[in-house]
Amino acid sequence: MSGTSLLQVRTSAEDKEKASKILEKLGTNLSAVVNMMLKQIILTEGIPFEVKINQQVYSKTEAVKEVEATFAFEGMELTEDDLRILYAYKNGEIEGDELRQRLMGEIE
Repeated sequence: MSGTSLLQVRTSAEDKEKASKILEKLGTNLSAVVNMMLKQIILTEGIPFEVKINQQVYSKTEAVKEVEATFAFEGMELTEDDLRILYAYKNGEIEGDELRQRLMGEIE
């Protein structure tokens, strides 16, 4: 491996495992993503993502109302059950795939 250097990073075993599983589903791995990030740091001469104190841009109600407005714009009205599903997603009670399947399944 000429021209390469070893980079060691300390992180929690749980974070490493979770990230590795996600990246595997995406067809890549931690090493490749770290290399991508390093290239982006070089290209942008900065951190390649926004670093800030985590503040919700929208409240849960605002986020759900935005989805409701988007559906209304497309001529699709959300039922009370749909709204309950959106709040469950926003509260972390269901995953995005399940949300999408339940909402879009009703349209098809």
